[in-house]
Amino acid sequence: MDAAGWVLTCDPGVDDAVALAVAAGRSDARLAAVVAGAGNVDALTAWRNAAGMVELAGVDVPVGLGSAAAVDGSAIHRDGSAHGSDGLAGLAGRLPPADARARVPGRPLVQGDIVATGPLTDVAIAVRSGQPVDRVVWLGGTSADLAGPADPPAAPAGSSARGPEFNASADPEAVNAVAAAPAPLSIVPLDVSRRVVLGPDAVDRWATGATPARFCADLVTARHGPAGGSLPDPVAVVAALEPRLFRWAPRLLRCATEGRHPRGTLLADDGAAGAVRVAVEVDAVVVRDRIVDAVMSLT
Repeated sequence: MDAAGWVLTCDPGVDDAVALAVAAGRSDARLAAVVAGAGNVDALTAWRNAAGMVELAGVDVPVGLGSAAAVDGSAIHRDGSAHGSDGLAGLAGRLPPADARARVPGRPLVQGDIVATGPLTDVAIAVRSGQPVDRVVWLGGTSADLAGPADPPAAPAGSSARGPEFNASADPEAVNAVAAAPAPLSIVPLDVSRRVVLGPDAVDRWATGATPARFCADLVTARHGPAGGSLPDPVAVVAALEPRLFRWAPRLLRCATEGRHPRGTLLADDGAAGAVRVAVEVDAVVVRDRIVDAVMSLT
């Protein structure tokens, strides 16, 4: 991405915490700032988790307190079943204490190149307020939603008993604002990211590393068990830095806010060049190795 660095917006979350470690461990990433807002947990808990991970990873970047609610003022809520009440599967207490001096307003930091691993609220606020956003890579939606057509005759594309994907449904108006902005938007769907699996070999390797890698190993184990599993958010970081490891397809995109489709369902048509770009394939083995190596590089 751009030599000036890039911003990670997140809602830590186990996956986001590991994504932050990957960003910190990539020498080509030039992480400029982190903004943590509501999503997996409330905004203040997310900020504490992000600030603690920044301290643990040993990177000197500001950590902004992001939005506590969606752009329309509604609450962003997720139960604690996926990540635990502390967002980090009960392990947040092992992080270094967040330094209050690192806490800065989120909005001025959301500019330039952005990787978003949570709801798009703070990115939408940035583009609406005229911040210079250059491009956005977002972990969100599912391939079923993003395959099109936009208005199927029966059930909405990608509908399931679980409903729309969380990052999209948490703030649909934000998705539409970012998709309509001039800055190019690339989307890594949740199911595509889940093809990248951090198995026991990866977890065992992290367990032999320095403190940040061992903490990431414990996060994966706490979330998935000793066999490991998929962590979608770090995949978006790799997609931002090495898009060649993915195959992309253009789409025309909107996010349902009312009507016959469940709120937060992404609706897509085949698009022309210059439209939203969606990852449809991933070199899962290479991306996994990139994630493992980045975390292992932390000291």
